Amino acid sequence: MQLGFMGAVSHTATNVFQKLDFDILLRPADYLHLYESSAFERSWLEVAGNTDGVASAHPFWIIIQNWRKLPSEAEFTTAAGFESQYLPIAVMGFEPYQPVFRAGAIEAVDIGWEQLVREDVLLLDDSTKSDYGPWNGQRFTDIDIKLSADTDFPERAPEIGGNEFQIAGLFELGTGLAANGAAIMGQQAFAKIFPWNTDESVSLGLIKLEEGQNARAVIAELKSRFQVAGPANVEADSFLAFLGSKSQSGSAVSVLSYEEALKAEQDRWLWKTPIGLIFQMGVVISLLVGAAIVYLVLSTDVANRLPEYATLLAMGYSRSYLVGIVMTQAMVLCALGLVTSWTLAEGLYRVTSVFSGIPLIMTGGTIVLVAVLGVLMCVVSAILALRKLWKAEPASLF
Repeated sequence: MQLGFMGAVSHTATNVFQKLDFDILLRPADYLHLYESSAFERSWLEVAGNTDGVASAHPFWIIIQNWRKLPSEAEFTTAAGFESQYLPIAVMGFEPYQPVFRAGAIEAVDIGWEQLVREDVLLLDDSTKSDYGPWNGQRFTDIDIKLSADTDFPERAPEIGGNEFQIAGLFELGTGLAANGAAIMGQQAFAKIFPWNTDESVSLGLIKLEEGQNARAVIAELKSRFQVAGPANVEADSFLAFLGSKSQSGSAVSVLSYEEALKAEQDRWLWKTPIGLIFQMGVVISLLVGAAIVYLVLSTDVANRLPEYATLLAMGYSRSYLVGIVMTQAMVLCALGLVTSWTLAEGLYRVTSVFSGIPLIMTGGTIVLVAVLGVLMCVVSAILALRKLWKAEPASLF
């Protein structure tokens, strides 16, 4: 279970990146993680687009904003029982006519990409939690699309960052650890909730390479161009220029390959956030608890059977033979524990995924890792349980 939670952290950390279509990523020098990416001057993206080997350079915006909870049907009919509140939602923006998502990466439920040119529409992730106010009280559906545009239901118009929008369609991406809901907007709509000017600033730059181009060579060229020149319209006294002067790379932008971007995001969430460290500590503690239980079982059994072991030693059996008996017991415990825990975890994975919305996936690698760790845990526990037996003489055991 603990490894499943760690895997869920890793998956949600890179879920959006895996859906985006890019070979090289540009991100701000003060970037923390995807949902706190800050912004950099859009002119840097133009420099990248004019670099040899680059096929396209598209802007991408992302931010955490406040969503005003919508009343469900039950709350709408009994208005006295509805209390509006604001919840964090992850909002992504892009230029509608410049595709940034991989083909088929987002499973469409009822999607209206062409409508994103409007400044008052959004697409909502139907994985968004029920706390955000679906009409049926459980999950956002087509009825929420209809009611959001119905002037007879002004209370059902979504409000993000103090601006009202209309739900144009639903998609399925999956929520993350930073927010329990997600939405997609076109640039014009996103500009209303973004603290910077979207014509001048972007959160991320998504670079696609020409066919056959070497990513490493292009990355080296981009870093060289950013260090030497930089965009012509970044003023010397601007804040972004200040960031560039403080950056180790000499620019306000860092350049990463697709693989580096995913690894950096995973490392950030697993090693530099409390939630990742908690789940890692959970794995260690579960191993220690398991080892303690196996040790208690085996040591108690060895202590209770010392006369039998002494008899075997007196009959001429070697201590290694007795060790083999205890080790066999340890392996039986390991096998039974693995089968039991695997069965229970499969069920708990599904229950946890349903209630949390965060996917816990049982992989072959997880099963093998648990089996290996279980064997090591039981072997170490068995060795510790054998210490008294190993040192004792047959006569002293009676």
